[in-house]
Amino acid sequence: MILEYLQPDASLLDGITVIIRAAYYIATIGAAGLGLFAIGFGHRLEPAEAAKLHRTLLGAIAAGLLLSVLALALRVLVLTAGASVFNADVWAAVMRSRIGDAFWLRAAGLLLLTAAITTWRIGSAITAIGALLVVASYAAMGHSMLFAPRQEIAALVAVHLTFVAFWVGSLPPLLWIAHRRDGASAARLIQDWSKAAIWAVGTMVITGLLLSWYLTLRLERLFDAWHGWALAWKVLAVLAALGLALLNRQRHTPALARGDAGAGAGLAASIRLEMLLVALAFYAAAEMVSVHPVDYGHRIQS
Repeated sequence: MILEYLQPDASLLDGITVIIRAAYYIATIGAAGLGLFAIGFGHRLEPAEAAKLHRTLLGAIAAGLLLSVLALALRVLVLTAGASVFNADVWAAVMRSRIGDAFWLRAAGLLLLTAAITTWRIGSAITAIGALLVVASYAAMGHSMLFAPRQEIAALVAVHLTFVAFWVGSLPPLLWIAHRRDGASAARLIQDWSKAAIWAVGTMVITGLLLSWYLTLRLERLFDAWHGWALAWKVLAVLAALGLALLNRQRHTPALARGDAGAGAGLAASIRLEMLLVALAFYAAAEMVSVHPVDYGHRIQS
């Protein structure tokens, strides 16, 4: 939205699309992350926490599907210059494009994520497949399909977003646990989650750096295009969120384990701020994909 209105010929529809895109990033990647958290830690939740996780997951799935359809409708409006959203030929062209491929992957993944709320034996496997389809949908379109080497970039996007999803999708249940549980019980679960999160965050950072390198060959020209500014915004938001996560691990969680007064409230407040920073990072990502990196010639594919 912001970067669109810095262009010479700003489009209201394109600007609104950025906001919708950011919202479905949060909903769909959040849903995938909630599913991954359910696989790894759902068995350690108390009944009320598990019920809330299931409700939140279903809400994220519904929001992701609704926002994805809305994003498609806005795309059709843009392609028809705002004339109509009921143009069958344009809809057919969109659904046969990479945009359509990404939508079907994302929708299928979201529907499979509902297996997380079942008691099926293969529920965890179906949930994992759903999460992977959701993140894979983001490698089916966008910059990962425009720059070489395509396969490597697409794989990095999928791996990067899988660990992003695990991190950000874990924040809501961790918030509930910190806010409502007994300190020692909450601390044990959060400490165990932190051990997994260290590997997740490390992989997320490495793949993020590799993606940035592939999309920005010459660092001295990083800010020659708005893409570089949006990337810097995203990186700063992520670093701030990771700083809070480190603070939670080193300060708030040990205080919770010791039973310090107000430790749970302090940890919950920190997680809420972390969630806000993550939302800002997703918005920055939506801005990033609305503009292109500087064309370095041999990097762009025809």
